[in-house]
Amino acid sequence: MGVAPLVVVANPSAGNGKAGKVIGKLEHLLAEAAVPHEIALSTSGADLEDRVRAAAAEGATRVGCLGGDGTVGLAANGLIGTDVTLAVFPSGTADDFAHAIGLRNLEAAVRACADGPTVRIDTAKVTTPEATRRYVAIASCGFDSEVNEAANAMRLRVGSTGTYVAAVVKTLSRFTPALFTIDIDGVVHSGPHMLVAVGNTTSYGGGMKVTPDASVVDGQLDACMLGALGKGAFMRAFPRVFRGTHVTHPAVTMARGKRIEIGTDRHVMVYADGERVGPTPATFEVEPSALSVVVGPNARVVR
Repeated sequence: MGVAPLVVVANPSAGNGKAGKVIGKLEHLLAEAAVPHEIALSTSGADLEDRVRAAAAEGATRVGCLGGDGTVGLAANGLIGTDVTLAVFPSGTADDFAHAIGLRNLEAAVRACADGPTVRIDTAKVTTPEATRRYVAIASCGFDSEVNEAANAMRLRVGSTGTYVAAVVKTLSRFTPALFTIDIDGVVHSGPHMLVAVGNTTSYGGGMKVTPDASVVDGQLDACMLGALGKGAFMRAFPRVFRGTHVTHPAVTMARGKRIEIGTDRHVMVYADGERVGPTPATFEVEPSALSVVVGPNARVVR
């Protein structure tokens, strides 16, 4: 007996266990939509990526992932460069990538899987001294990555946005900007920076529109470079990222390119799709049309 046309690999721990609680609901929705499928449970990030890759190799035409943005990034790493289509079933803490491609909830994702279009999207490759990873949404280094580490270490979770804001406050109390050299297709930006984010899509962290004009079909990556700010000035400017209006702040420089090289005067950790990749120096490269994805009717980044 062959593999089902759709194999969904679930990350039960995504969204602080949210994904594990909705596996039954997803089973019901897929059956109701008459979508032949199998569901497999992963035991770790590496296991999820391996299961996705194996399902593709065994003949699944679509491989789904049930989880959040980190789960999507892991699944994408297993499929990039193949003809197999990724179906995203959002059940994480934030689900920014799913929302960007028009999938607001499980019901919308199942409808799209049943009769929605597929689009080949760009992905990004980031290379550090420790590792090379692909990602589909946002990578960042600097203040953001330190906040990510602080948020991951928090025992008390207060929702995606609340946890992130608490981690911001904690990190800011001890943070000092590093000296960055950022080469974007040969144009160099240098000086002290709080953070640099390299986006394939628009938002992360529960709706922070760090690269609000990004598109997954334009063959380019969007960079948001935040120069040094005092703690008070940073906290006053920070809420603007939820509206995407930070792009007009005097300390923010936005740019776009196919290859972005980042060097720093000290090791700065790089995170991509919420996963730790390694320290700077880092090189980011766009991979045009590298991944087929099921999208919903209001996919704002597919334009």
